[in-house]
Amino acid sequence: MKILDACGILHSDLDFSAEDYYITNSVIAEIINETAKVMVDNGIRRGNLKIRDPKAEYIKKAKDAAKKTGDASKLSDADLDVLALAIESGAEIISDDYAIQNVAASLRLKYQTTAKEGIQKEYVWEKICPGCGLKHSPNYDICEVCGSKLKRVGKKAVKT
Repeated sequence: MKILDACGILHSDLDFSAEDYYITNSVIAEIINETAKVMVDNGIRRGNLKIRDPKAEYIKKAKDAAKKTGDASKLSDADLDVLALAIESGAEIISDDYAIQNVAASLRLKYQTTAKEGIQKEYVWEKICPGCGLKHSPNYDICEVCGSKLKRVGKKAVKT
């Protein structure tokens, strides 16, 4: 069983016939490319691509994991749904999104890429002010001390 993210669909040539593929309603809503929409619609119509949304408790687990890695601000609701469904089902994620891969790696979920090379290291991100050097929570974009725009940096790397 594999779960598709929007970028996993856009960068692939999958016909969805080789395995069981799943997609969430939020991922379908993200797809605006007409060719990808036709590909998804055909997969759903043939029964090779199934729509399944995660339960709320698994969305919370995905959000909590994204907060721990510092990726929460980089993930859309659709990205969180993909992660949540993978947590719930134990399925492999297909995505070229580095933030999804980083959170998936922290949860020890399987993932594969379609067009890009995947992440090489697992990071926990933090935001640092380039002006005064103060560290901030990932929820901030502007330094509350000097007003500089915060920079996102990996504070810990774990080999994946």
